Amino acid sequence: MHVAPVGFEVERITEPLLGERADRVYLLTRAERDAAAPFVEEVTRRLARARWPIDVRVVRTDLWDVFGALGSLRRIFEAEQRTDRNAPNVLPIRVNVSTGTKITAIAGTLACMLWKGEPYYVQVSRAWYSNRTPKVAAVHDVVARVDPVNVYELRAPAPELVAVLEALDRRGGSLRKHELIRELGLDRPSADGRRPTSPQSSHGRLRRRLDPLEHRWGFVRAESAGPRARVQLTHQGRLAVRLFGRDSGDPEL
Repeated sequence: MHVAPVGFEVERITEPLLGERADRVYLLTRAERDAAAPFVEEVTRRLARARWPIDVRVVRTDLWDVFGALGSLRRIFEAEQRTDRNAPNVLPIRVNVSTGTKITAIAGTLACMLWKGEPYYVQVSRAWYSNRTPKVAAVHDVVARVDPVNVYELRAPAPELVAVLEALDRRGGSLRKHELIRELGLDRPSADGRRPTSPQSSHGRLRRRLDPLEHRWGFVRAESAGPRARVQLTHQGRLAVRLFGRDSGDPEL
């Protein structure tokens, strides 16, 4: 299972796929009328000539927007059930970070850090470039080798923490604590009925969510005390909503 953004490359995309006998690939591209559209078509043609069937899926996204590209990648990882880095007996998604744009290289590396992915870089010994509109040719790049890219694990906030960020974002980025409690439903009994719904318990449930968001992640800034104290999204928190929120990414693949 591979993901490869498509710019003005052919061999840098196809050779790793054919060499590893990939069974499925997601090709990230911009739009049908994009200048790279002929390269998407050529990559697809070459993969169709493989001696085994390769499931080629074209995903249209903004290759120049890191959050747009990362949102598309997240939906691919979710669709392939590769979001759990510790899942046993599940092969990671291989992500080509040498094709497309610098933005997709960043997004692909981040996706692999967050989820179950392995980035790789395709080295070439000779590359074809032109200052004119690139055109499909018989040979573009001479691939020398495929190198793995070592990455560290980057942990995403837990879903209940993301829910706090989304609630703040829905309400303009700032809420009083008692308003945030109502928005999150923390004033309602827990599913098992064991947790009381007193104001003290509701504020305790909120505090357990705000503490890591403020002191570990830096995603919120909370006033110290009182039910009318405000909680605000920071700039990093707004970025985190785009990255981890449920509505980020493309509506469908």
